Amino acid sequence: MTSAAFIRSILVSQLDWIPQISADHVHTFFIPESDNSDDALIVVISEIPDDGQSYGNDTPFETTKQVQLQFYYPDEYSEDMDLIENTVKKVLLENRIRCFSDAGHIRSPDSKNITNTLKFKYIKEAI
Repeated sequence: MTSAAFIRSILVSQLDWIPQISADHVHTFFIPESDNSDDALIVVISEIPDDGQSYGNDTPFETTKQVQLQFYYPDEYSEDMDLIENTVKKVLLENRIRCFSDAGHIRSPDSKNITNTLKFKYIKEAI
């Protein structure tokens, strides 16, 4: 299972606890053409390069994986974006996936969406 699919499976299994996110709008790597919603929050999960491996007896036994979640909020979104993102951070932290970067909200000049990118790390054991 890819890192993006792993994170998606955790989020989708915990959607009862995360406000305003629907499984129909949580994607890996890109937003499919079929998801053309202009009034719902869309989340895209992407992989970023691993942050290294730990070795024992010249054999890797764990890898620090990294992923990023990009939040695309519709123009004039009225729900609490901080609550949504903090809940996602909490759900992932409960699964030993920690946030190490929060870019902050910006408005995209082309689509007028409000976006934010959160980056996470977790340890994947090889043994």
